[in-house]
Amino acid sequence: MKAPLLASLLCGALAFALHANSLNGSFLFDDKPLVLHNPLIRSVSSIPRLFVSNYWAQTPYEKEVLLYRPITMTSFALDHSVWKDNPFGYHLTNVVVHALVTVLVWWMVWEALASFWLATLSSALFAVHAVHTEAVNMIVGRTELLAAAGVLGAGWLWLRGKDRLSAAVLLLALLSKESAATLPVLLGLYVVWKRQPWRRLVFPALAVLCYAGMRSLVLGGIVSSGQSGILSRLDLSTRLWTMVKAFGYYVGLLVAPVRLSPDYPDFILATTLWDPSVLAALGGIGVIVLVSLVNRQRQPGLVMGVGWTAITLLPVANIIPIGAIIGERFLYLPSVGWCLALASFPLAVRARALQRIAAAVLVGLGCWWAGLSWQRNGEWRSDDALWSATYREYPTNVKAAYHLAEMAFERQAYDRAEALYRQAIVVDPHHVWNANRRSLANVHYKLGMIHQIRGRYPEAGDEYQTSLTFDPDPVEVRYAYQLVRGLHLASEKRYGEAIAAYQDAIAVDPARSDAHYNLGLAYLKLEQPEKAIGPFQRALSLDPRSVDAHINLGNAFAFLGRYPDAEAAYEAALRLDPHSLIAKKNLETVQRAPGHRHR
Repeated sequence: MKAPLLASLLCGALAFALHANSLNGSFLFDDKPLVLHNPLIRSVSSIPRLFVSNYWAQTPYEKEVLLYRPITMTSFALDHSVWKDNPFGYHLTNVVVHALVTVLVWWMVWEALASFWLATLSSALFAVHAVHTEAVNMIVGRTELLAAAGVLGAGWLWLRGKDRLSAAVLLLALLSKESAATLPVLLGLYVVWKRQPWRRLVFPALAVLCYAGMRSLVLGGIVSSGQSGILSRLDLSTRLWTMVKAFGYYVGLLVAPVRLSPDYPDFILATTLWDPSVLAALGGIGVIVLVSLVNRQRQPGLVMGVGWTAITLLPVANIIPIGAIIGERFLYLPSVGWCLALASFPLAVRARALQRIAAAVLVGLGCWWAGLSWQRNGEWRSDDALWSATYREYPTNVKAAYHLAEMAFERQAYDRAEALYRQAIVVDPHHVWNANRRSLANVHYKLGMIHQIRGRYPEAGDEYQTSLTFDPDPVEVRYAYQLVRGLHLASEKRYGEAIAAYQDAIAVDPARSDAHYNLGLAYLKLEQPEKAIGPFQRALSLDPRSVDAHINLGNAFAFLGRYPDAEAAYEAALRLDPHSLIAKKNLETVQRAPGHRHR
């Protein structure tokens, strides 16, 4: 027993060591709403609520996506109790769970096929496979990790005859992610193969029924999504051939996990059987199935591995349309079967010389995968690194363009941001995904801000109007539209009309200072300083550090001959910016004014 235990632990240690460079990662896209900003995981006292809540509860996507994964959310709450908002701890948990899954792969294969070397090679290949990097590096990828751990643990217990305990572990896996429901199907095939009694499937079936009941009570149904799936808008033929193409693409990623991406919006739809990618997928899948069947007696691990891969891929194959056409994280559980099939291949070869060659190829393949994993972990360290790597590989990826544009905008690199934003809203009918209305609204809003910053007010107004056609609700966009109207009118010296526009902006959101400030400027331009004082004071109450507001308030007081008040305003500006030449000059002017008494 010492050799199996040592071998399995060494494989787990390999998985941990290879992904140790992911521990310095940050919170990335879905990690932010589900973990970093999720009020439901801020306290362990909220854990009971997680079992009666949608996975996306209290996030911006709560009403759009219906999922039930309380065990995964509980793990986040436990992490938060220790690590708070430090991403290191969350990544540590992911890497530890991945190592545990690797160990369970060893024991599952050992229990099913009683082959030490097959279990070791399968587990080692699983430990290093680069397609796992998304599930391990993205904190919310823990759904995949926990579900796989539960499926493998439940399967191992079932093979050892512990049916009741196996069902309990399966329920935990289902409460981590619904894809664990494939285990009873796998066990059913095993029952047929080994000619075991059907009653052995009773407890796995009960676990699935229990999960379905809990999910239905919480979500009001067992569907995975409250929105239509990504392929649901397509005709049946396009859906079918795109599914086949995607299946072939998954097989390609399992063999050669290169040009990886956190999203594949530019995946090209397949409209006919004669699409080369569809024919290649069918041919490749056919060869794999044929080789497995031919060698089913000599090496059953081939058939078991291919069957495992195919069945565990079914929930994400878009037979029932889901929210993604391709996801590397979806391959985490299916890759267990793939690694088993590859590990079985040398044993299926009859000639000893060919066995050695096949084994050497697998060792080389594993080393290549390990190098790819280490490199890819580094690309997952931050949003900038991840989307930059994606954009290099896929220059037409609109999501990569969008995220890079957002980061360029934050850095005030407006030329790059504008170019990337414009790329992000290009619609290609051949792509499986294009920007949704919310994204389009945000892109046009940011383009409007870029034009406004550059003083191109008419163009800014057009972009804000376009944004509002996609989403009429955001206060900041409605405010920006009225403000930029005022700025445009003021630039044309139509100050009366500008005042009305600024007042409209204030009516939309009175808590923003710039409309009050510009309203005061318009009154000054009309030589109505008594009306300008109130807006300037209101602007300063909202933004006390505005040097320009202090200076122009001083100008309004000076215009009215209220020199002490003007002096105080200019001095306030100089306290904020001692080098302000305008404040110094105006202060000297009022101090020399006839009738002015120094304070």
